[in-house]
Amino acid sequence: MNGQFPTLDPGVTYLDDDGAPAALYRLVGHHLSGTTEAYWLDARNAAVPTAIREHAPGRASRSLRVARAFTGYQHYELARSLPGEVSPRTGLVVAPNVGSLYADDDLPDYEAETMVEATLALLAELAGALEIPVVLTATTYRDRVRDVADRSIEAERTRAGLRFDGASVRTDLYWHDWGFQTTIPYWVDLLGADEADPVAVGTGATPGV
Repeated sequence: MNGQFPTLDPGVTYLDDDGAPAALYRLVGHHLSGTTEAYWLDARNAAVPTAIREHAPGRASRSLRVARAFTGYQHYELARSLPGEVSPRTGLVVAPNVGSLYADDDLPDYEAETMVEATLALLAELAGALEIPVVLTATTYRDRVRDVADRSIEAERTRAGLRFDGASVRTDLYWHDWGFQTTIPYWVDLLGADEADPVAVGTGATPGV
C-alpha cells in the first residue's frame, strides 16, 4: 500500500492544490517539524500566518522565513537572492503561485518568458545543490512547472478530508477524532480484489472520494 501522507524528498515537488488550499499548509507544516530553517517565496499573499501556525505550531512555524513579492520583478529579484540566503541548515524552500506574478499586465511577454524560465531553473538548481525539497504550486505556467518538477502530487478536498495522490502516496485512510474512515482502495490493497465477493469490494467507501 502506498504512503498515506506525502513525504518531501530532495528535488522539486509540484503540488497541484486546486480546490484544496489547505494542502500546502498541511504539507509544509508536517515537514517543518523536522526542519531548522526554511524559506517561503510568496506570491499572491499565499503565506497566511494563521494557516501556517495552525499546521506548524510552536517552534516549527518560527523556522520559516517568508519573503513576499507583489510584482513579477520583485519575485524575480527575491528568487535571485535565494542562493545567498540559504545555508546548510536550510531544509525546505516553498514557492506557491510561482509563475503567477509574471503573467501580470505590467510585465511584457518577452520579459515574463525569460524570468519564468530563469526562476524555475534557479529553484531546480537550488534543490539539487543543497539536496533539499523545493515545493511549487502554480496557477499559470503550469506545464513549465511540471516539466521542471521531479515529481507531482495532486491534492483534493473531500468530505472525509484532504486526499493526496502521487507516485508514492495515495490517501485512502482518513483519521478523525472519533476514529478512522476507509475507502474501497484501502480494502483492495489490504485483502485483494475478489470479483465473486461484492460485499468485500463495497466495504468502507468514503463519500466524495
